[in-house]
Amino acid sequence: SKPYTIPFFAFNQTTPVPAETVGLIRRHPKAAWWCRHPLTFLMEAADDICYSIVDLEDGFHMGYLPFFEVRDLLNAIAKIDLTEYDSSPEETIKRLRAKAINQLVSEIAQIFLDKESEILTGKFDEALLSLSQYAAILSAIEEKTSYSVFHHPNVVKVKVAGYEVLGELLTEFLTAIFHPTKKGQLVTYILPTEWRPKAEESHYQKMLKVTDYISGLTDLQATLLFQQFRGISLGS
Repeated sequence: SKPYTIPFFAFNQTTPVPAETVGLIRRHPKAAWWCRHPLTFLMEAADDICYSIVDLEDGFHMGYLPFFEVRDLLNAIAKIDLTEYDSSPEETIKRLRAKAINQLVSEIAQIFLDKESEILTGKFDEALLSLSQYAAILSAIEEKTSYSVFHHPNVVKVKVAGYEVLGELLTEFLTAIFHPTKKGQLVTYILPTEWRPKAEESHYQKMLKVTDYISGLTDLQATLLFQQFRGISLGS
């Protein structure tokens, strides 16, 4: 199966306990390397289904993709007779989105059952959706949203701003921790107690705490904190 490896060195000593508790198949007796848990295949498929279909729908609502194009892509999966409904474009897309997701979920459930024995023994190493009869359509949807939605100038501007926000937060917190000043000491107080690095911790552990904290912020929280660091907003 697709290997499960430890994402951070700091977890090497603690991960074997939960990994063995949930019954993961170890790939090497001396390495932190396991086969994936069977449920991760379903979680991966559910995530991919929702994001691919909903991203397409969002592209339509934001005006980046034309109605007829989105309708045809969704109905290639949903397979419903649209002449039976007299709906607005918005309602039509909503209906198709729900039906397409339902079709994919039902199909993936069956694929999982068909491959269950291979999955449980660690011999299956593919995404469930790769075996879908709609794999080519999903690939076309991904290509369309990537080009017309994610690369749209308005979306790209937001992404670029995101790099600025994350870069600023990392710089402020890490500078405060590794090059302490009076201001830096105040900056560390912004961190919740559980994410505040301790003097005896290694540089790696300190960096891990900061990145864990920042990655847990919502878009709004990160933006407000960025504005406060820049002196744009006093916040609350």
